Amino acid sequence: MKLKNILVPLDFSRCSDNALSYAIELAQKCNGRLTLLHCYSLQMPAAEMTVDIHPELVKEYQQTAERNFSHLKQTTPALEKVAYDEIIEISFVRDGILEMAAKTEADLIVMGTKGADNRLDDFFGTNTYHTVRKAKVPVLAIPEEVRFKPYKKILFASDFKHVEDMNQLEVVRILATYYHAEVQILHVGEGWGELNEHKNKETAAIVSYFGTMEHSYHFVEEKTEVGRAIERHLKEHENELLVLIARKHYFPGSLFRKGLTREIVLHKELPILALPELL
Repeated sequence: MKLKNILVPLDFSRCSDNALSYAIELAQKCNGRLTLLHCYSLQMPAAEMTVDIHPELVKEYQQTAERNFSHLKQTTPALEKVAYDEIIEISFVRDGILEMAAKTEADLIVMGTKGADNRLDDFFGTNTYHTVRKAKVPVLAIPEEVRFKPYKKILFASDFKHVEDMNQLEVVRILATYYHAEVQILHVGEGWGELNEHKNKETAAIVSYFGTMEHSYHFVEEKTEVGRAIERHLKEHENELLVLIARKHYFPGSLFRKGLTREIVLHKELPILALPELL
């Protein structure tokens, strides 16, 4: 796997423009191609909706989007340094992103998020959160305040469950390789003894996978609240990226186990890479 195709949904807000700038940096480093996607749905009263959409209304939305793209290229000169496609779709944003990811065989989706209120639920904006829940490819959520920093230390918070399929971790390996970054693996538990006793298969897969790159393991006592453990590690190590696995059934209610508090303190300056759970 390589980061050949990077999908960047845009609504031309400051937040999505910032995510685009971040994506450009990744595309330059990984020699990837960007797909810049703008989705819009026609706003009209339900009573006036018909099977046939008035062509003049479609034309108006299309022209507005084209003007926004033109302005974006003027204000983002770095776009000239990467290959990219512009796509304008009549679609609900959530559906359009997932459909385009499949159509373009995207390796990564990069989206902006407000990162408000230090809650994981709020950190992911509505569309970003939905994409994380439904996407079959990794989603990189970029807070509006974040500016790109080359990765030196990547934190992967893992419970060592359901990771037999290493494809879900490939993007971590790619980013670590391109930036010569250390992958720091954080686990809340009793250390190697506890892992070997209860999760031998998953542990062996993780150890084997990261064995060829610079990495380190960090164990935190079981009684420690996971969110606090992540926050403390981020402060101590100044990581540039946090990697989590999006558990389908209770993400973000639990990163490691059911019942975990939904409030996880996060840095507004830190992007989150959410990996899909592949079972």
